[in-house]
Amino acid sequence: MKGHRHQSGFVLVLVLAMLVVLGLLAGSIAAVTSRLLEQSRQRAQAMQDALDMDSTRATALYLLSTQRMTLGGLTVDNMVSGGEDGVRPAVSDADLESWLPIGNEVALDGRANQGLGGARFALQDDYGLFGVNWNPPDKLEKLLAQGGQPRPVSAGALFNRLMDYQDRDNLYRLNSMEAEGYIAAGMAPPTNLPVATPMELMRVIGWQQALSFLSPAEITSTLTVEPASIINVNTAPARVLLTIDGMDAEKAARAIAFRKVQPFLSAVAFSEFIGLEKSMEAPVAVYPAASGTLKLWPSHGGQVTLMHWSMTPIEDKGRPWREDYELIQSQAPATDVVAEPVRSRLFRKPVAARQ
Repeated sequence: MKGHRHQSGFVLVLVLAMLVVLGLLAGSIAAVTSRLLEQSRQRAQAMQDALDMDSTRATALYLLSTQRMTLGGLTVDNMVSGGEDGVRPAVSDADLESWLPIGNEVALDGRANQGLGGARFALQDDYGLFGVNWNPPDKLEKLLAQGGQPRPVSAGALFNRLMDYQDRDNLYRLNSMEAEGYIAAGMAPPTNLPVATPMELMRVIGWQQALSFLSPAEITSTLTVEPASIINVNTAPARVLLTIDGMDAEKAARAIAFRKVQPFLSAVAFSEFIGLEKSMEAPVAVYPAASGTLKLWPSHGGQVTLMHWSMTPIEDKGRPWREDYELIQSQAPATDVVAEPVRSRLFRKPVAARQ
């Protein structure tokens, strides 16, 4: 009798042990299955994100190369403004030369737009950015002063160092440095070539510290290395507007709020609205440049792809646009940023990725 009870107890323990093992095994299988499903979902999402962004990129570049610009930005159809007669279809080549805003343009002021599928994109023209090579030191000082921190190097010295970094000689400008100074500071010597991207400014001695109040995303949204010495007041962010003589934060905010409803039609209209004296030393523009940046990112967040484009319509046997450089930024704009729809049928039918 005792042996039978002992044997029954052993079987019971064995059964319980097997149940525990089976439970652990089932839990492991479930966890592995869940992980594999999540990895599969992430791969599918990444594939769809890549397809949406590539499709959006191609569509945006197509519009840039085929549609005209107005003071309001990039047009998306063949409509033109007839002034007091309202908006109507274009009927002649002269209509295509009109720069009056229509109201359905894609703005070139860096605002978020809905791309294909889950992609988001933003366009920014170079005239809306601060040209580091083409603005004098006093304008650079207005920009750097927004950091609110004392700097050991003046704006004039930083400008001279940027010039010496790019020129091909070994002559020193005032308070500047050449290869010996870079090597002594443990930095790569100057390339003696024009800087290719705004982020290359970090390689010019003194500039990284001077721009430390800006994140990489803010640097590319504020500065350009393209030949731009005027400021497009219809597209410039607040930091760039503040480099205009007589501007302050309140005036910059007023200008940005106004242009979202109606772009400024002339430099005089801008000056009168803000209450500034028009000055040839501080020229402003209201029409976008033929070059700028295109940012792309998934709507749910993630990395931002930034490319610089230049329109080349008269290039012999070439493409109607040129991609000058591409950067990957680590963080997308906040997911709560409202993305505006593009009023073009080209953005209505996203392509689904094949599983």
